[in-house]
Amino acid sequence: MKYQRAIFSKITNAFIFLALTTQMAFAGMTISGTRIIFPGAEREQTVRTTNKGTMPLLAQVWVDDGSATDDINSVKVPFTVTPPVYRVEPGKGQSIRLIYNGMNLPQDRESVFWFNLLEIPPMKDTAKETDHLELAFRTRIKIFYRPTVLKSSSTNEVSKLRWEIISPAKGIKVTNPTPYYYSFDSASITAGVIKYPLSVDMIPPFGSKEFLLKNKNNEPVTVAGVNINLISDYGSVVEYQLIPASGKGLTLKE
Repeated sequence: MKYQRAIFSKITNAFIFLALTTQMAFAGMTISGTRIIFPGAEREQTVRTTNKGTMPLLAQVWVDDGSATDDINSVKVPFTVTPPVYRVEPGKGQSIRLIYNGMNLPQDRESVFWFNLLEIPPMKDTAKETDHLELAFRTRIKIFYRPTVLKSSSTNEVSKLRWEIISPAKGIKVTNPTPYYYSFDSASITAGVIKYPLSVDMIPPFGSKEFLLKNKNNEPVTVAGVNINLISDYGSVVEYQLIPASGKGLTLKE
């Protein structure tokens, strides 16, 4: 069976703009947690999903590698999920088994994949013969495969990150010499009494990223400090402050 990974929509009403602005739609299916840490010593993890809506929902789950392909059957991933398709009554839940299939993965660093949940609401009888808007909602969370040799976590190793101001204060460069992925909720540069938001991105193991200022004017900014909000294994946000060090460097404020 082939499954589609895109969020589907079918519009039969010519007045789409009016329909979207006058009708609010919300996802009913939720996933417990905002990320999955899969220890290398384990062969299976359980993911809990819940229907918090008021009507029965059909749900489909799968794992992908984050690539842009539309055919998930051609993507090779180290996990299978069961059941892949299920129905959930209002207020009820369904546990999903996330099973490691033995695929070879790097053992000196983390690997990242995506857990996908697509919910498809039933069509009401009154809507079958009328113009209407059908929506299916997809929720995605990250799966971090953590080999057995890795005994720590990203938040415990944050002091090893290297931070550098990009002149002339366009943002900061972050270098990650650790085997862990780093995910950020937000970041900002402090200059006087003003905070300038930075664009953030996930930093892969042994990689680097540039967090650039979101404002596009090229006015010089004197960096007094940097605030970093890091997402932990549990999905909580941990705040760190950086202060200028020698040269263009930044160091964690104790």
